[in-house]
Amino acid sequence: MQEFNPYSRRHLGNPFPIYTELRESHPVYLDERRGFWTITRYEDVHACLKDWRSFCSGQGITLDGFIGLKPMLILMDPPRHDELRRVMLHAFAPKVIAGMEATVRRIATVLVDDLVARGRAGEEIDLVQDFGAPLPIMVIAEMLGIDPADHAQFRQWSNGIMLANGPDAAQLLECYGAIFDYFESIVVDRRRDPRDDLVSAILQAEVDGQSLTDDEVLGFCALLLIAGNETTANLLGNIAVILDQHRDIRQQLIDHPELFPTAVEEFLRYDGSVPTLTRTLTRDVTLRGQHLSEGQKVLLVTAAANRDPRQFENAERVDIRRDPNPHLGLGVGIHYCMGARLARQEASLGYQILLERMPGYEVTTDKVEYINTPSVRGPVRLPITIG
Repeated sequence: MQEFNPYSRRHLGNPFPIYTELRESHPVYLDERRGFWTITRYEDVHACLKDWRSFCSGQGITLDGFIGLKPMLILMDPPRHDELRRVMLHAFAPKVIAGMEATVRRIATVLVDDLVARGRAGEEIDLVQDFGAPLPIMVIAEMLGIDPADHAQFRQWSNGIMLANGPDAAQLLECYGAIFDYFESIVVDRRRDPRDDLVSAILQAEVDGQSLTDDEVLGFCALLLIAGNETTANLLGNIAVILDQHRDIRQQLIDHPELFPTAVEEFLRYDGSVPTLTRTLTRDVTLRGQHLSEGQKVLLVTAAANRDPRQFENAERVDIRRDPNPHLGLGVGIHYCMGARLARQEASLGYQILLERMPGYEVTTDKVEYINTPSVRGPVRLPITIG
């Protein structure tokens, strides 16, 4: 088979052919030059994600081994992971997210109204930069109590982290440092004058009677900002591409908006925003006759698993009525996405509003350019006409 390089631009636009080849012919594949394993079948990826004792997150969740500058849940293993996760689950409880519906609807409506006005005025509009990216950052920033004037700066820092190349990249360190510096001043302010926002809630939280450390508070804030922005922003971009390529599905959603909940699950399966997750082996493991050694990195390709025909009938077809749909687009196990309900809400409400106002939008670029990273998938830009 051709060499699989997860960083290669050859694979970024359409990685699914190489994912299919790996899954069907080399489901447990060793990259001898780089020293990591790639696992692609649903059964195996699911099992690895559930087995946090053998496939740990605490030694980094990228192939380059970056382990963060502050404590973050996605870079932790139990028991501390579980203690801190319980703190944050209250912030994303069903009742809380249901209460965010009016906020999400308001922000999405403002963004779509602006798109329509600018499109009618003949201006160039971009569905990523003008809708998909700002919607989640504005929502999570409002939950954190961040000044709306700082939203654009946070998008720049967040994007800089996701697009940085390697743990020593100056851009990565600079963006993380800027976020931590910003939140340090926010934390000082909230200690003095608590508000009804997530930063204040984190500061007031306790684990076994003990407050979180300053570094843990900063790590929480940064993670919420970055994860709350990038994964949903790229999911919204991928949905835009799917609905442009499948006009029949778009029309079904326009005619039957009650299908949005199952449709969003199918979009997460078919082309989710997190195509791979990296873990580190804490012990030797044998999988499909291959010996994986303690200390090696393992690339779990959820995007390949989500199209595994052993698990999903007609896996290569978009079926917005698919039910059940046990996809891995939001993870599984102890690191299942805490913000899953919010991401679903933003995608469902956002596109209901967008299709009500812009049912005939068309992507005007011949070739969609995707982000140059294996850990996040989404279009860089999507110029459109409003239709």
